[in-house]
Amino acid sequence: MEINYNRRWTQIKENLSGKDAFVCSLPGNTRYLANSESPPGCPPGSTMNFVIIPAKGEPIGITSSLEEHRCRKEASVDDIRLWTNYPEIKSHGKTAKEVLKNTIEEKNIDSIYSDTKLSLGRGIKVKQSDFVNEMRGIKSPDELERINKAIKQSDKGQEFARSLVESGEGLTEREVRVEIDYFMGRNSVQENSFSTIIASGPNAAHSHHSNTNRKLEKGDPVICDFGVFWDGYCSDITRTYFVGGEGSDEMEKVYQIVLEANKKSIEALKIGKTGHDVDKAGRKFISEKGYGRNFVHGTGHGFGLEIHEFPSITYKSKVIVKNSMAVTIEPGIYLPGKGGVRIEDDVLVTQRKPNILTKAKKELY
Repeated sequence: MEINYNRRWTQIKENLSGKDAFVCSLPGNTRYLANSESPPGCPPGSTMNFVIIPAKGEPIGITSSLEEHRCRKEASVDDIRLWTNYPEIKSHGKTAKEVLKNTIEEKNIDSIYSDTKLSLGRGIKVKQSDFVNEMRGIKSPDELERINKAIKQSDKGQEFARSLVESGEGLTEREVRVEIDYFMGRNSVQENSFSTIIASGPNAAHSHHSNTNRKLEKGDPVICDFGVFWDGYCSDITRTYFVGGEGSDEMEKVYQIVLEANKKSIEALKIGKTGHDVDKAGRKFISEKGYGRNFVHGTGHGFGLEIHEFPSITYKSKVIVKNSMAVTIEPGIYLPGKGGVRIEDDVLVTQRKPNILTKAKKELY
């Protein structure tokens, strides 16, 4: 299924509220409007510096001489303006900002929405707007097709990771990470959606962790958190396994609490609820079991063109859950010096009940 860029451009034009144009510069937004199927690269970015959606006429992209030919090959936008400092290369200006100003003047644009704070000088009225960010929160069928392909690869990766970890006593975290990344790379993914996290034993008590040369020991909890890009869209999944297939009584108890919290927040992910409601469902259960102080992050976030995007599913989130939002649900309990457990699913909001897109097994046995 091809990406329907015209639908996106039209929706923005219909919501300009009298403004002459919408100017996007955030990497996720420029990819959304011009080249969604291109991976963001590492570090994450976009080949486009700006994408202009005018009230009248066709979209305009602005890029550098470095990215020109890739943009012309990959982008849905036909009118691409070039900037460069090199005198022998024909361009529309020496900087992206200069080309943007020249284009706005050429198109007689006086008032714009922008996805970031933007100063264009006197005479140009700029108002910052989150409309495109929020628009991206509702996933269309063409996006879900790509997201599901990315998730399918991550599910395979987790199946491999479980087998590797449970039989992997003596391997280091870095060795486990390399094996998982190689396995997924062999399945033709574009790139990882973030650096694969393998946190073992006491290191699993870190909600964020940089892989080390610590060797896996029997009974260790091992958090495996990774995702991939497929045709520009990403997945994000976490499972926790035990080296040898079994953990301590305490850590297996913690595992069951996190698993139940995961289920409760997924059940709460219904149209009309708030992000706070979804977060609270799992957080309340964890607190009732005596581990409230050990759940140190939000329950989840949107994902798609970027690994973290609108909406936010946190304790203070006022965002309203809407149909076709794709979010993670990832409660965790972290015990300093002992270890931790996090279980993360990718979930789609539907008219009936939440659709758990990730299929990798969560039950211990």
